[in-house]
Amino acid sequence: MKATLYKSINRLAPLVACSAILFAAHTQAKEHLLGALDNETLLNCDNLYWSGQSLDANACYLSIVRTVHPPEIQAEAMWALGDLYTADELLEQAAQLSPDNAMILVRTGELYNRTYQYQTAYNFFNQALTLEPDNAWAHVGAAEALSSGNNGEEITAHLQAVEMYFASPPGARLRAMIMSITSVMERDLYDQARESLDQAWELVEDEDLPHMQLNALEAALAFVTRRTYQVQTYIDEALNEAPVYGDAYAIPAYFASITRRYAEAGEFYQKAVEVEPHHWAAHLELGQNYLRLNQITEGIRHVETSYEGDGFNPKTLNMMRLLDTFTENFVDLTFPNPPAGDGIPKLVLRLDRNEVDVLSPYAQELAESSMAIFEERYNFPAKEPVIVEIFPNHEDFVVRSIGMPGVGILGVTFGYLFAMDSPTGHPNETYHWGTTLWHEMAHVYTVEATEHGVPRWYSEGISVYEEWNTGPIPGIKIPAYVLQFMAEDAFLPVAELDNGFMRPTYDEQVIVSYMQAGLIFQFISDEYGHDKIVDMLYLFVEGTDEVTAIETTLNISDREFDRHFKQYIDIQFGPLLNNLQIWQQDLQATAQAYGAGSWEETITAANRAIFTYPEYVEQDSPYIAKALAHAQLEQDELKFETLETFWHLGGYSARALKELADEYIARGQQTEAIAVFRDVHYADPFDEETHGKLGDLYIELDQPEAALQEYMVGLALNPLDQAAANYRVASAYKALNDPAQSMDYLMTALDIAPQYRPAQQLLLELSRAGN
Repeated sequence: MKATLYKSINRLAPLVACSAILFAAHTQAKEHLLGALDNETLLNCDNLYWSGQSLDANACYLSIVRTVHPPEIQAEAMWALGDLYTADELLEQAAQLSPDNAMILVRTGELYNRTYQYQTAYNFFNQALTLEPDNAWAHVGAAEALSSGNNGEEITAHLQAVEMYFASPPGARLRAMIMSITSVMERDLYDQARESLDQAWELVEDEDLPHMQLNALEAALAFVTRRTYQVQTYIDEALNEAPVYGDAYAIPAYFASITRRYAEAGEFYQKAVEVEPHHWAAHLELGQNYLRLNQITEGIRHVETSYEGDGFNPKTLNMMRLLDTFTENFVDLTFPNPPAGDGIPKLVLRLDRNEVDVLSPYAQELAESSMAIFEERYNFPAKEPVIVEIFPNHEDFVVRSIGMPGVGILGVTFGYLFAMDSPTGHPNETYHWGTTLWHEMAHVYTVEATEHGVPRWYSEGISVYEEWNTGPIPGIKIPAYVLQFMAEDAFLPVAELDNGFMRPTYDEQVIVSYMQAGLIFQFISDEYGHDKIVDMLYLFVEGTDEVTAIETTLNISDREFDRHFKQYIDIQFGPLLNNLQIWQQDLQATAQAYGAGSWEETITAANRAIFTYPEYVEQDSPYIAKALAHAQLEQDELKFETLETFWHLGGYSARALKELADEYIARGQQTEAIAVFRDVHYADPFDEETHGKLGDLYIELDQPEAALQEYMVGLALNPLDQAAANYRVASAYKALNDPAQSMDYLMTALDIAPQYRPAQQLLLELSRAGN
């Protein structure tokens, strides 16, 4: 089978999709052959490399290329020297000369694994297995190739094939065991990892195999289990065996990173590239880690170093493309400005320059409000500036967060820095960017207060709980499909809840787990008080696990907690869940009647659905259809009451709220209209008409400074009627007694529309005042 290594050199090429793969399979640093090949000359060169004699090793590899050796061995030498294209060509020659040699196909597959072309690699391993069904090296390589996707059962089958076949070479067994250990540790199953490591050590000692990888994994296990005093000992053991083995640090760094210990991850990765300067994957991860810690210049430097050394890595290509736009298109705003006291700002907004004038007022308000609330509720003042990055391009945000596109996340918090989608990144009405900002800000406080020790479910649960209780839209909001899972008793035991986030077993489980975690904290707050949530949170600073934290703080076992929580859910949601099918039918009947234009039937079905579940205010809420049906029947008062109830319950459909605000204006209720328009901005701040109406209301209530903000945002949206937009800004400046600024904007309005009567009238007023 002919294949060609591919390398993209276009930094502005479309985002390259890639998936997470077990760390041991994607470090891309040089890996030990572990007996896969038996060529004395090649092994001598490898021994020179691993002993730290890099120059002698390179000379040794060159001698293989320049003398008579089989092409597959020369390919290994060129691979070691970094010439992957020539290595590929030599392996192809070898395959033509020896078409029945399965190991040539295996090594070709390994080369394609190392260049991130996993499907091609898998094809080569399959060819090898066709020739030799029990070839353990082919099974391990196939498992690594499959690790780039969601292929758990197939991976397990390949690894078990290595384990079950009595003649599997010890080196292949060790690689399979290392993959399994890595997977187990990624799932936080540290006791199981300990048992597997002990078995791997027996194999290494019995077969006299290299043990540097096991020492690196031991260091990682010591780190994640908070035995930090042992970490360096294991790393030193690995380096004693192989002084150039960068993974001695990079493997602990990886586990520090996936457990959100970014400062420690950065320290490990820095040492990894010092030990092995050509460890391009470590440079990339170090660069990304610097970016997470807001050290932008250093981050860019290491990402570029990675790209120069390994242009095959799709994650590097994605990061390079992002950085081209990130450094050019984003601007920083600091608050307060100028900083007070020590001269350090409390908040930094990093926004796209095309959106900064629109988003900054509302992002600042939400951020500062949430920071003040969380500081009080969790007894933790931020010790560094909080940095909020808002991306108009969803894929850019995802690459900035995890290095690869194609993932449906809304926000990611790294500590004092978090990134999130702009409302322009999610144009449909289901995205409420104000709630996302509130959610991520809660993470800042739970993560930093616990020194990054809080479990995933605990931090997510608090963020959802804060959305419901202190966020910009009130009330517990549970999607309809989650209710179905609740009715089926799909919630996990609290001791296993992290699995719902980290290792979901069905498509909807992550969102189901978000809702369960939020409800757990609602339960604790209602039954034990909010202070107990805070008390439990601080136990994670000491490395306490969540089960012990529950027992210590609430004086009940985790099983008792599960039982009490189940009772709470039954009380709070039992009537709804027992009638869920009826409610779903009424919801469907509402939509069908509305679609058919049957307004009376729409109202009747909506009333039934509302009676069963009055708090349901998502985008398919029966309140919306009911209000629209009342409008069709010219039942204006009923329409108004329906929209008002929808809003009071936390409904956030921008279209529905704008209609409600107009109703308030018509009734002379300016204060209520202002409140509704402000809520609209947290869902959709890019509607120019809304800003104009809100500014007009502020003028009526003699709040010209607030009016100016709205008019300026409206102008930034480049409205069709530029004359009116500039006139509005001029009128606000006049109300603020700033005639110079007022005249500037007024003249712009008159330049655009010389006959615009309101502007002419304002010019006359300013002229008279000036005289």
